[in-house]
Amino acid sequence: RVAAEAERTNMAVSLVAPIGAGGVRFRRARRPAHRVTPGARKVPGDERSPNVARLVRTPVPGVGLGRSRACVARDAPREADEPRDVRAEASAAPVRSPSWDEADELEQVGGAGVPSRSSDEYVRKARSGVAGLQPSSTVCEDMYCTDPGLNQLLISEGSSISRFFSQDEWERHRSVGRYWRHLFSTWKSTIFLRVLEPVLLITCFAAALAAWNTHFARVLAMPVLQIAPLAHQLSGGIVSLSLVFRTNNSNRRVIDARSLLGKMSKCTRDLTRMSQYVPNQDGLRLDVLKHLRAFPYAMESHVRKGRSREDARDPTAFRVDPVPGMTRALGTKKAQRLAYYENIPAQVLLDMSQILNKALSLGMSTQMHQQCEIIVKELSSVVSESEKILYTPIPISYTRHTSRTLTLWLLTLPFSLWGALGLATIPAIFMLGWLMLGVDEIGIEIEEPFCILPVRPLCDMCEREVVGAMAQALRAEDWLPAAKK
Repeated sequence: RVAAEAERTNMAVSLVAPIGAGGVRFRRARRPAHRVTPGARKVPGDERSPNVARLVRTPVPGVGLGRSRACVARDAPREADEPRDVRAEASAAPVRSPSWDEADELEQVGGAGVPSRSSDEYVRKARSGVAGLQPSSTVCEDMYCTDPGLNQLLISEGSSISRFFSQDEWERHRSVGRYWRHLFSTWKSTIFLRVLEPVLLITCFAAALAAWNTHFARVLAMPVLQIAPLAHQLSGGIVSLSLVFRTNNSNRRVIDARSLLGKMSKCTRDLTRMSQYVPNQDGLRLDVLKHLRAFPYAMESHVRKGRSREDARDPTAFRVDPVPGMTRALGTKKAQRLAYYENIPAQVLLDMSQILNKALSLGMSTQMHQQCEIIVKELSSVVSESEKILYTPIPISYTRHTSRTLTLWLLTLPFSLWGALGLATIPAIFMLGWLMLGVDEIGIEIEEPFCILPVRPLCDMCEREVVGAMAQALRAEDWLPAAKK
């Protein structure tokens, strides 16, 4: 237990590096209670334990200084050549993502040769091209450092589907005051900021029409530009159906993706429990648990293959590196071998099936082997179903037609509203444009759900459960079929 505790204390925080500028490196460091760095802020808890962990920022070679949310992984420990203690390895706790609180101390180190750039600048610019109307804050640090693979351009600052909800967050989510809270935080909304530019352009077109009808038409003795509202009344139902169809399909993709992640968690627990029926000879049971521990991170890298940006300095570019997570489970050599494959989770499952086949030859029950293979098959279906969502969007022609129809409908709507509303057409167009373009934008944002769902927290949860049950599973005696009478 002492060795396991020491290994758990010294284990590195595993976070995946964003590509480009703005990278910083986080590691867990032990600071003895009797040593106090001159000029450093005192961290609460140093008096209580000599092993209080703090977050230390160190520069990444060749990368400039970024914002405090940019986190990258420390180099994973190399696999030892000597045999490893199975009990200590089973008791080793998985790495957990850091939580930002008052006890965390940050040391900011500037990069050499590269100008400092904040990714907030890129996030706000990409969210809305209208200068001065972007909020000063973006994704909260705790959410981003817990799951650095999230797409910052699509996530709101407050409560989000991109993290696990606690009971307190559920209470806040369903509180009666949500109406006023959501109303007064509209200017921080991701949807509002992303559709703000087209909404303002359509509103400016309505203002130009109002200027023509109120001034230029009278001065130039030209007719007022307006049409009967019947055309928009007839076509409004078609536009609404198009928006609803698209949004419902996108929402179904989110539900399917979250169900697949839940299925991965379920299969991880089931196979961890079934591993006690694998013979404990030649380390087969431990090998099964190791590959099961590595599978979630291989799956994460498969559904988050990476995103690029036009600006090479944009720190919001990202690609998941599965090697640190798989190294903790399998060691450096095996992790690097798996990283060469295009479909890493499929290769992990193939290795797992080979281990189960070897266990069958050593006396594993045929029935138990079949049950384990069924679980492996379900994990394989998780991979294939995730690929279906990831590689195939809603038909592009439907998306283009919906965008064109909605844009033309909103651009011609001021001609129909002028006769009834007059100058009030301008704010009415702004409200209607925000409402309808916002619905279309929601469907676009959630169409690819793996960049907004909490994939990394789910992987960490699966790893914790596997490691937590590993010692008990390894202590279980080999199961042998009852002798026939």
